[in-house]
Amino acid sequence: MEIKNQYAVLSKKYKLPSWKELDNEFELLYFTSLVEISHVLRFIRRRINDRVSMFIHNLQGFLQPNPGSPISLEEANFLDEEEKKKVAVILRELMNLERRNSLLDLNFDEKKDAEFINDAVKRWFELKKDISKIINKVKKGWESKVKEYSKEEYFG
Repeated sequence: MEIKNQYAVLSKKYKLPSWKELDNEFELLYFTSLVEISHVLRFIRRRINDRVSMFIHNLQGFLQPNPGSPISLEEANFLDEEEKKKVAVILRELMNLERRNSLLDLNFDEKKDAEFINDAVKRWFELKKDISKIINKVKKGWESKVKEYSKEEYFG
């Protein structure tokens, strides 16, 4: 049975978000020829966690920059203390999701996978707005640095 059809059955059983919504947000199938997966909800849960993990990695450097990375050190300076507090709150939420995912990988349970998917999607859409604001602030910091650099003379 094709994965989308498998999901449709499970989606009705557990009242899950639509395939389209999940795929749009978490890129469920970047291999179009993939037809069958043994544990559809486990697969989707892991794809959601891939996105969560990526943003954990991106955000944590704003709070504790890597001293060996000039990029990390620079980006940490783009945010004020209030914004860093917001990043800390977001990271706690994302880490909660990631650790819940880790436990589910140790104890497979279709119903708990469905609960995780529903909760993670809800939390993701709530956090996404704040994450976007933070990332946009950092982007503006880089834009400011580019303008600053372009005013300097180039000796090369």
